[in-house]
Amino acid sequence: MDIKSKIKIRAMRDEEFDYVLQNPHETYIQGMAKAQGISESAARELADKQMKEILKDGIKTENHSFFIVDLDEEIAGFAWFEIRENADEKTAWGYNIYVEEKYRRQGIAKKFFDELEEKLRSIGIKQISFHVYADNQNAINLYKKYG
Repeated sequence: MDIKSKIKIRAMRDEEFDYVLQNPHETYIQGMAKAQGISESAARELADKQMKEILKDGIKTENHSFFIVDLDEEIAGFAWFEIRENADEKTAWGYNIYVEEKYRRQGIAKKFFDELEEKLRSIGIKQISFHVYADNQNAINLYKKYG
C-alpha cells in the first residue's frame, strides 16, 4: 500500500502540542541562526521568546490552527497557521509546515498541501502565505509549485 494512502490530515490534539515545541522548533532555530548570523543559543532564546509571545495560550491561541499528518497514529508532520481577517478577506499565514525527515521525498508534503489548501479554502481563506528562510531551497521549491 502506498504511504500517501495511509495518511490523514487532522486537527492537532491538545496532548500533541508539545511536538510543535520540539524537533520542528530546532529546524526553525537553526534557520534563524544562519539567516541572522547569530549563535544557535542566541537564536534559541529569541525563538523561545517569539513562541511565547505569539502562542500566549498554546494550542488554544485565538486564530491559530494546527494540523497533523497522521500516519497510522504516528505523527509524520504538522502545519501551523494563523488565520488573519482584513477588511475584505481572510488569509492564512503559515508559520511552519514540517514533515519528519524519514517521510520526506515520498509525496507526503504534496498531499499535505493539497488537503490543507482544501481545508483552508473551505473556511473562506483567499490567500495562503508561508514563512521560509532563503536557504531552505526544498521548502521554496515546494511552495513555488503552489504559486
